[in-house]
Parts: sequence; structure tokens; C-alpha cells
Amino acid sequence: MKKTVVILAALSAAAFGPRTVFAAVDFDLGLKGGLSLAQISFTGDVNSEGLSLLARPVFGAFFAYNVSPMFSIQPEIYFLTQGTLRDQTIGDTELRTEQILGYIDIPILAKARFMAGRPARPVVFAGPAVSFLTKATQRFYTNGAPGDEYDLKPFLKGTNFSAVFGAGLEYSLKKMILILDVRYDLGFVDIDKGSETVFMKTRALLLMVGVGF
Repeated sequence: MKKTVVILAALSAAAFGPRTVFAAVDFDLGLKGGLSLAQISFTGDVNSEGLSLLARPVFGAFFAYNVSPMFSIQPEIYFLTQGTLRDQTIGDTELRTEQILGYIDIPILAKARFMAGRPARPVVFAGPAVSFLTKATQRFYTNGAPGDEYDLKPFLKGTNFSAVFGAGLEYSLKKMILILDVRYDLGFVDIDKGSETVFMKTRALLLMVGVGF
């Protein structure tokens, strides 16, 4: 976690600091944040009834190496929450279960721009991502009141792999770029460590805004 904070601080300093050292390189640095709408996909011997989306903030930084005005390679690093909600009603009792999985998420995206040279440019992007589990908690609520809480981390794999794809809009100002993008993070490995009958894969829709320099 400390290493990640240092990396984000360095990227932030580089984004707001002078770019003289990199003058010969066409690149963008920036910060992004937004909302993650996540849900775990369960298959196998498990009851999936009552599952819904878990909404949590996402934030981080990116570095885009502009190969040409129309194409970039863009590594990113984010604090991303995956997980799911389950709501059930038994008689007069309302039960809620939250599974909250915190990850350091590192996508490597290929990004294509359209209408290059104009202030507003549509973009599309896709690429793989690797995520490292930092925390995993299961919380229970009864009629809205918090109850027991358990650590799920010993039961989950520490590394997750996913495919990221989406589209957005970049708007150039004199000294910065305003960014809006919508993306889907599709986990393609089973993150459950021990069960041979239950399979868990992450899913998340991300709505993000950012600024690049």
C-alpha cells in the first residue's frame, strides 16, 4: 500500500510539475476519479438470488504515451472496489450482506482517438488489467443496523486478471485535457481460493472523469 501511495504521489507531482525533462516525448499525465458499480458473478453451488450492484468511488492516475495523434498506449493505476450486495426479506426482517473487495488495479490500455486535431475528440480503448487484493470484508445488516463483519481475504486469491474496454471524450484546453470515459472491467479468472463448487468473477462498470497535462 505504501508503495502505491508513493507511485501516485510521484505521478501527481509529475503531472503538475514542469515537463522539461520529457520535452522530447509526446505524453500525457493525469488524474482520474469516479464511481464503480460492481457485482460479483457467482456460478456453481451458490444461491445468486437478491444480488445487486455495489457502488463505491474509484480514483487513481494514468500515463499516456502518444505514439501518434490518433493512437496511445496508456498504463493506469487505481484504487478500485469490487464486490456485491445481497438483499433478502425473511418475514418482517430485512437482511443485507455486503462483500467489499479492495484492489490496486493496473490496466494497460491501447487508446484510439477520432477527429484528431479538434478540441473535442471521441476515444475508444481496450486492454488487459491486473489487480492486487488489499482487503476483503463481508458485512451483515439486519433492518439497516450493522451486525457481524468478517475478513474474506484468506479465502480469496491475491491477484485478479481482467479485460477493460470502453469509450469516452477528451476536450483540449490550453494547458490541460478534460476527460470523460465509461468502461467495463470484466474479470476472467475465478477469485475464490478454496471452493471447488463455487466460482467467483468480478464485474464493474466505471464512470470516470479526469484531467490530463
